[in-house]
Amino acid sequence: MSSFDKRANDWDKSARRKNLAKAVADAIKECISSKYETVIDFGCGTGLLGYHFLDDTSTLIGYDISQKMREEFNNKSPSLEKAYATDDFASLPQADLIISSMALHHIQDTDAIVAKLVSKLRPNGKVCIADLESEDGSFHDHGNEGVYHFGFDVYELAKIFQKHGLEIICKKRAYTIKKAQDYHIFLLCGQKS
Repeated sequence: MSSFDKRANDWDKSARRKNLAKAVADAIKECISSKYETVIDFGCGTGLLGYHFLDDTSTLIGYDISQKMREEFNNKSPSLEKAYATDDFASLPQADLIISSMALHHIQDTDAIVAKLVSKLRPNGKVCIADLESEDGSFHDHGNEGVYHFGFDVYELAKIFQKHGLEIICKKRAYTIKKAQDYHIFLLCGQKS
């Protein structure tokens, strides 16, 4: 059982996580206000971010490798036709918007995952990723198992977006998490041309 499976039942009890998800959702909507046919929440967890878009889409699809997180996501759904979570990336449909918060630093090959996300976009579709700005490795209270990046240089990530055909349409600081020190969360959005 993964550490995320173990923490899924209590995940939504964290005010910090809820506040972060709302701030990221608000920041995305400020950058790209619109309605979308299909939204994919990549690394969806329990849906704290994705469910902020439920009223803005016909279909909300969460993607996560944690079975327990997907179960929590699906338990919130008004109907599995409207919102559901899966671990089968290949089965994901083409989307108008792909969102992600605090998942990218858990993925070893950033370049490859950006390419995979772009492959799931419709023409003019958008990818919006929020994650840690570069930090010293002290962010995770539970240790750094499964953490491949101590945040990101947003300008370097923007180059990866551009390499895979995304035009940068929004780049900003979305939130600051206050712990023993401040950890800044960036938002980077790109549009497929």
